Amino acid sequence: MPKCGSSALQVFLAKNRQRLLAEGIDYLALSDLSQAKKGGITSGNAGFLSRSMLDKADEGYFQDDGTLYQSLLDAVSNTKTESCLLSSEFFAFVGTDAYRKLLEDLRAQDCQAKCIYYVRRQDQVLVSGYMQKVKRHHYTGDPETFVRDTYQEYVLLRYYDSARRFEQLFGAGNLIVGLYEATQRHPKGIAGDFLAKLLGHCPKWVAPQPAVNPSPSPVELKLMLAANRYRPRMRFSDILAANSAGSGRSRPYERHHLLAPAMTETVLDYFAEQNQLLAEHYTHGEAFPPYQASPHLDLNNIPVDADDLMDIVAGFLVNFDQRLAKLEQSAVSSG
Repeated sequence: MPKCGSSALQVFLAKNRQRLLAEGIDYLALSDLSQAKKGGITSGNAGFLSRSMLDKADEGYFQDDGTLYQSLLDAVSNTKTESCLLSSEFFAFVGTDAYRKLLEDLRAQDCQAKCIYYVRRQDQVLVSGYMQKVKRHHYTGDPETFVRDTYQEYVLLRYYDSARRFEQLFGAGNLIVGLYEATQRHPKGIAGDFLAKLLGHCPKWVAPQPAVNPSPSPVELKLMLAANRYRPRMRFSDILAANSAGSGRSRPYERHHLLAPAMTETVLDYFAEQNQLLAEHYTHGEAFPPYQASPHLDLNNIPVDADDLMDIVAGFLVNFDQRLAKLEQSAVSSG
């Protein structure tokens, strides 16, 4: 599911495609993986394919003439491994009819499909979604307003209902649901946990993965909210995210505390039955960590330390200087 470490996992898969082949897993080269191999944010090897399977009215829909879909079927037919792997968070939004057609076409090639995905405690997903909205869509509202307006409408957060739907499509025994929070306990992180679910063991060569799409720190978030009034390009938030991860201001598995305790409890109460049923039927009794009230970081009132702000601005200035130097070098070379 989105906001559950998919970018870091997909970068790992792209970087280690040859090693995965040796393990009997073909991470199908259905799209250009060059940026992912360098650690760039990725929608997986099936980003465009999964988007082409969305409803045409969906804002993420990608129009395809059938070439991508046929490329998948051809790749499955021609692979020399026992297992093929497709990944993209957009698969979470694919409709039932599109899934049925895909699964029927795969069965026609004697290919049994399985579905593996992670879920994260809903309050954390919602705050992470808020941050993504700020980073990518010029959102200027506060987190509480965003969560209050969206949590009941976000169908995917009804985890038990979603799991039932996927199980009905893929068949009993072909669905594996993991908790994102549980991957923190695995010594090799989400990559190790995922391969353990897929292979039954974690290969020795697997190493913990760095964050790929980190959430901004509170001060960085305030800066983005201010910048969004001027509608910056996506490159602006990309620079901020890269600097944040490189400086250690944002870390993997960081918990978000931007919601007031009352709002967090409202959200978790709303999904309590869904989460209980998920644990009973799909995660072998493993449940999300209980909510423990912690200091609420109110974005409207948190103080901005001058040194922190200077560090963030300095990161931008250095990045801009480096980009300018490349342009100057390019101009000299072409002249």
